[in-house]
Amino acid sequence: MKKISLIILAIIISLYSLLYIHVKNVQAVNIGLGIHPALVKVVIRPGKNITQVIKIDNRSTDNKTLVARLVPFTSADDFGNPNIDPRTTAPWLEYFSLANSKIQFDQPFELKAGQSDQLILSISIPAEAPLGDLYATLLVTSYATGIDNQLQGSALSATIGSNLLISVSTQGAPSTILKITDLLPEEGKYLKIGDYYFLDNITPLYFTALAKNEGEFTAETKGVFRIERNEQNPIELQSVLPQYVLAKSQRRLGTISDSKFFFTPGFSMIGPHAVRIDIRSENSNASTKIDVIFFPGKILIGIIAAIIFLRLIIRISTSQNE
Repeated sequence: MKKISLIILAIIISLYSLLYIHVKNVQAVNIGLGIHPALVKVVIRPGKNITQVIKIDNRSTDNKTLVARLVPFTSADDFGNPNIDPRTTAPWLEYFSLANSKIQFDQPFELKAGQSDQLILSISIPAEAPLGDLYATLLVTSYATGIDNQLQGSALSATIGSNLLISVSTQGAPSTILKITDLLPEEGKYLKIGDYYFLDNITPLYFTALAKNEGEFTAETKGVFRIERNEQNPIELQSVLPQYVLAKSQRRLGTISDSKFFFTPGFSMIGPHAVRIDIRSENSNASTKIDVIFFPGKILIGIIAAIIFLRLIIRISTSQNE
């Protein structure tokens, strides 16, 4: 029995050692690729063309075989993440080309270790092109030129990308239809009666909201989140994180540090207040507010509980005396 236990222990130690060595080797692989800018937003009139330089860096110690390609993308969620399917295509992709002499889409090229190169992206919009936004990602994929013996022949690849927000418009700042929806306190932290939200004035609160773009062009969310007793007396001011909302999509609003708005009321904050978000940017204007009433909810609950407990004690004491 003791011999079998020792054999099992030896097998476990061996498996752990192999796993540790394998994971350590994989984690030690340095992809070392960079791309700049990561986001490009331009407005182009029909019949015009522009060029945009995209810089790629090979910060690793190995030469890289790279392939550049352009893929359309859509909005994936309320947090601004793109949904990229490399198999997707669109007829307007023919508006884009690379002006490099030695680099073309879907053709491999080499980038030496520690060096940089530029992808000169040419965008030419036909005069009859429909107005609206085009969303694409310039993907650059690396393929290993050599195989590390320690990785047992595993093929290494990595993909980086630059998102392109292209507005085809006759105006420099095309107008948008932006709405702010679902401005609400955190679930479970309020009591709603009619149009009023009752909030405890000693409980830290989170507020969430969505910006919904119903227009044909990208909107921007520069603005202010505020809590006020009246319009002339703001109690709390927070900058809304500037971010882009794609056409026909929505995005969660927040601050630079969170996707929500955090606020801690004061004990003296009692009575009606307004929670408001105002968006004011070059092509986006929207506003919404909700009415809230701060009250000492936890304190009242504590007082009521204490009264009930005290009455219970008095009743028990009276009953025992009788």
